[in-house]
Amino acid sequence: MVEPISQEQFSALKRNAVLSNGVRLAYVEIGDPDGVPILLLHGFTDSARSWSLAAPYLATGFRVVAPDLRGHGHSDRPEGCYTIPEMATDVRFLIEALGLVPTHVVGHSLGGRLAQAVAERWPRLVRKIVLISTSAALRERRGWLWENIQMLRDPIDPESAFMREWCRGKTPVDANFLAHARRESAALPSRIWHSIYYEQLAYDPSQLLRDISAPTLILRGEEDMIATKEHQAQMRQAIAGAQLISLPGHGHNLHWEDPERVAVLVRTFLERP
Repeated sequence: MVEPISQEQFSALKRNAVLSNGVRLAYVEIGDPDGVPILLLHGFTDSARSWSLAAPYLATGFRVVAPDLRGHGHSDRPEGCYTIPEMATDVRFLIEALGLVPTHVVGHSLGGRLAQAVAERWPRLVRKIVLISTSAALRERRGWLWENIQMLRDPIDPESAFMREWCRGKTPVDANFLAHARRESAALPSRIWHSIYYEQLAYDPSQLLRDISAPTLILRGEEDMIATKEHQAQMRQAIAGAQLISLPGHGHNLHWEDPERVAVLVRTFLERP
C-alpha cells in the first residue's frame, strides 16, 4: 500500500544544494537512499511539488529526487540565463553534487527538454529517460500561452482565469494540490515566465535528438494540445529505440491527472533490464 504525501508534508521536505556554478537549488528527496536514483524534472512554472502525487508510487526501492529548477519554487532566481543548455547544466551539477551518477531522468514538459539535453550532452550521467508531455519543437510567437505570457504583470493573481486554466487537468485533479500549484506558479516573477519562453523561440533541439543513446520512453495524453501527436512522432523517429505510449482522455499534465498509472508505467520501464 502506497502512503500518499500531503501537500503540507511535501513542503516540509525541501532541502538545498549549492551547485558548483554557485546556483542554489531546492529539492525534495524520498524513498530508499541506497536505491537506484530517479531524478524528476518539473515543467514550466511548476516546482518539485508537480511530482508530489506520483512520487510516492516510485519511492519503493528507488532514491527519488525532485528539484525546483532555477527560477522556480524555492530555488535561486538569477537575472539570467534561462536557456535550455544553462538549465541543463544546473541539472548536471545537481546530479554530481548529490552523487546520483548514473541516474534515471524523468521530465515533464520543460523538464523533458532538460532530460533530453542532459542525455545528449552527458550520456555517462544517465541510465534511462522518460519524456512526459514534452517535445523538441521550436516555441512560437503565437497561440494562447504566448499571448497570455505577454500580458502578465507582477504580482500575478493565482486565482485569475489564466492561472486556473494553466494549472488544471483534462480529468479531475486534487483541489488542494492545484491550489498550491497555482500559488507557486503565480509566485514566479513575470520576467522568468517571459525569459524561459523567449529563450526557446530560437532554440531548436530537434537536430540533437539523434545523440540520445539512453533507453527512452515517451508518454503523452491524447488530448495534449502543447506536446502534440506530431511532436511525439518526431521524437520517436529521431531517438533510436524510443517507445511511445499514449493515454486516451488525458491532457498535458498526465502525472497530475492519473499519478498512479503514470508511475506504474514509469516503474515498469525503468525496472526492465
